[in-house]
Amino acid sequence: MLRTRKIPFIQSRAALPVLVTTFIVMAVGVAIPFSPLGHWIGLVPLPLAYFPWLAGILFAYCVVAQLMKRFYIRRFGQWF
Repeated sequence: MLRTRKIPFIQSRAALPVLVTTFIVMAVGVAIPFSPLGHWIGLVPLPLAYFPWLAGILFAYCVVAQLMKRFYIRRFGQWF
């Protein structure tokens, strides 16, 4: 979200290895609590109703970050 002036995922994308690694880490992070390893280390799976909320919160974060980035660029005339 913060690496470029452009709109992420629309005007600009990270390199393929970064995207693939990110999605693998996310998938493993979500899967571990549902696995025997998660049970063994004391993790409890989140209810499935949590995940739409998580997606909504992440989307809201992206929107707010983009709006603040625009505000900063208008205020100071440049991006970092």
